[in-house]
This record gives sequence, structure tokens and C-alpha cells, in this order.
Amino acid sequence: IGGCSPNLKKSWHPQTLRNVEKVWKAEQKHEAERKKIEELQRELHEERAREEMQRYAEDVGAVKYVRGDFIGGCFCLGL
Repeated sequence: IGGCSPNLKKSWHPQTLRNVEKVWKAEQKHEAERKKIEELQRELHEERAREEMQRYAEDVGAVKYVRGDFIGGCFCLGL
């Protein structure tokens, strides 16, 4: 039996170095995208929790929320 399969010379063969590299790069890209989505979901969850705590504090009267406007580099309170 011969040493090397003639299919390894075909561009479509899954074990060619080029195709293995394409698959590896695609997997790396997918993993990076998955991590980015997880990070964004975590940040969104933290932001919602912070907003919920702020609303709760306002409801019980511990903190009074004053809306302000950011104008030209200074924070001006609208009282």
C-alpha cells in the first residue's frame, strides 16, 4: 500500500494544512465572538442591577435623584 493518500493533494480534503488552518481560524473567531457576547451580557446584567438598586434607594427615600445635564465638560444640575 502506498505512503500518502492522493486525496491529501486535493484542495477540498479536510486534512490539508490550508483547510486545517481555516477551521482553526474560524474556531478562534467564533470563540472570541462568544467571549465578547458573554462580556456584554455580564455588563448589561450589572448595569440593570445597579439601576434596580438606584430605583429601590429612591423608593425608600435613601437617595434623591436629581437629573442633570452634561454641558461643555461640566455637569450642571437641573434644580
